[in-house]
Amino acid sequence: MSKLKQCIYTLILLVTCVVASPFIYKQIWKNSELKQPKAAAKDTTVSTQPAETTTAPAEGTTTGTQAPSDAAETTTETTTEPPAPQSNFVESGPEYFDDALFIGDSRTVGIKLYGTLKNADYFCDQGLMAARIDESTVDNMTVWDKLRKKQYAKIYIMLGVNEIGNDIEGTTAKYRRLVDGVKELQPDAVIFLQANLHVASYKEDAIINNERINALNSNLQAMADNSKVYYIDVNGQFDDANGALQEELTSDGVHVLAKYYTDWCTWLCQNTVPVNPAATTAPSADNKSQTEYTSEAETTTQNKKPQNEEFSNI
Repeated sequence: MSKLKQCIYTLILLVTCVVASPFIYKQIWKNSELKQPKAAAKDTTVSTQPAETTTAPAEGTTTGTQAPSDAAETTTETTTEPPAPQSNFVESGPEYFDDALFIGDSRTVGIKLYGTLKNADYFCDQGLMAARIDESTVDNMTVWDKLRKKQYAKIYIMLGVNEIGNDIEGTTAKYRRLVDGVKELQPDAVIFLQANLHVASYKEDAIINNERINALNSNLQAMADNSKVYYIDVNGQFDDANGALQEELTSDGVHVLAKYYTDWCTWLCQNTVPVNPAATTAPSADNKSQTEYTSEAETTTQNKKPQNEEFSNI
C-alpha cells in the first residue's frame, strides 16, 4: 500500500473515532448506571445474609446470657427464701431463772455450786448421760419425776460429753428422745440446749476430742427451732485461738475453775429470750421442803468438786 493510502485510512480512522466516541462513551455510561443498581441490590443481598447470620448468634448470645441470669435468679431465690427464725437473745437479770431448771452433768454441778444462779432448780450429777437418763436419779428422783412435779418456764440441758466416745448419731438420738420427753411434760417451757464445753488440747485423745464434741454440738444445734428450742454456745467465752478450752482456765482440762462459773452465769443472763412465767403446780409447802432438801444436797456435795469428774464411756 502506498503511503498516500495509509495516510488517508489513518485520517478516516481518526475522524471516525472523533465522531463515534461520544456515542460510545454515552452507551458505556448508560450501561454503568444499569449495572450499579444491580450491584447495589446484589450487595444488599450479600450484606443481609451476614446480618441474619449475626442475628442468630445474637439470639444464641441472648440465650447464653440467660444462664447467668437464671443463676442470678437462683441465687436471689436462695437468698430471699424465708430465713430460719432468729433467736434475738436479750439480757436479763438473775430473776429470769426463778422458774428455770438445769439438767446436766458435772459442768452443771459446777454452775449449781459455784455460780450465781442459786434461784434455779437443778437436776445434775457427775457422769449424767442422755443414754441413761431413765434410770439416773438425783435426790431420789428421776428427771421425769422432777419434770412432773413442777412446771418450768425455761429448761437448760447440757449432756453428752460423757458419751462422746460412742456413735455420735446414736448419742444424738438419745438426746433427742430426752428433748421430746421434756416437751411432752413441759409443753409451755422454752428449752435451751447448751453446747458441750470443749476440753483443753492436752486432754484430747482418740475418744475425747473437740472434733467429736463439735460434731455432737452441731447435731444439737440442728434440733433448735429458735421458737421453743434454742441452742446456746458458751465456748466462745472460754476457748483459746485453736478452739480448745484455755489451759489457764482449767485444772483438769475438762471443767473451768470454780471462779469462772460466775462468768458462765453472767453469760447465761446475757443470752436469754423473753418468755411467760410458768405456773408452779406444786404447793408452796412442798416447794419449801424441796428447797431445804436441795440445800442439804448442796451441803453434802460441796466436796464433790466437778474438776475431778471421770468420763463414763458406755
